[in-house]
Amino acid sequence: MAEERRQWFLMMSEDCKVRDGLQIPLPHRRSVARIGVRSADFTWVHQVLILLRSLGHRPCHLETDEAVPHDVQVVLSTVEECGSGELGLRRDHLESDLAKALRNAGTTTGERRVVIGVDPGPRPGVVWSVDGREEGAKQLDRPDDVVRVVRELSEAHDNRPTLVRVGDGDPGVRNRILRDLFDTGHAVELVDERRTSKGLARHDHIGAARRIHRLRGRAMGLVPDDPRWEGMVRDVQRQSREWTEGRLTLPSGLALEVARGELSMAEAVAKMEGIS
Repeated sequence: MAEERRQWFLMMSEDCKVRDGLQIPLPHRRSVARIGVRSADFTWVHQVLILLRSLGHRPCHLETDEAVPHDVQVVLSTVEECGSGELGLRRDHLESDLAKALRNAGTTTGERRVVIGVDPGPRPGVVWSVDGREEGAKQLDRPDDVVRVVRELSEAHDNRPTLVRVGDGDPGVRNRILRDLFDTGHAVELVDERRTSKGLARHDHIGAARRIHRLRGRAMGLVPDDPRWEGMVRDVQRQSREWTEGRLTLPSGLALEVARGELSMAEAVAKMEGIS
């Protein structure tokens, strides 16, 4: 029965990552040591499993009286159920308590890079992790401060690549931040903020940045309103006429999606033919 329940949790962690409120994709790398999660509250256990997997760890569910396996480095529980040698997490501060517990326990994912999440706005929220572990968070006074923080972090960890993930909200501020970031030469991704806002207070920019920094986004080559898109759209429209032997020309909206890599030419043409 214990093994069946454990397998069910692992399956749910995989299948529900899209339906879960956090919608966190799995990373490429995994930690060597496992992390145990123990609680009679199955919903809480599932939430923690999802979070741990998003951070690159290998969690396992432990039954209430189950002995801790030899390869489990840390055991997490609720503060109400926390036993000797276990780390308790508050239900209403789950993400921040988990980050603190993992940092204090010295766990690592083997991932060597700096990831910075930015929630754009008049006072942007910024959260960063180093080698898969959250290291800091702050709310900045103005959008221009984002590039300064990014430069400081990359210089402090100059032996690691830096990835900056920016939420796609507040287009004016977002594009201003993106332009500054492109000058740094670091990889930049644009993250769909609809996947980050559920369950957060409206002005919780730190919480939003924390979720943004965990989510894979779309790699950015140009900011969304860069005038160079216009020329790329015209080129895609020309290619669409060649592709269809003159039967149709993609409208600018579909052509822009192809230019951004969101659709292939075949998908865009099929979509257009379906409309017509």
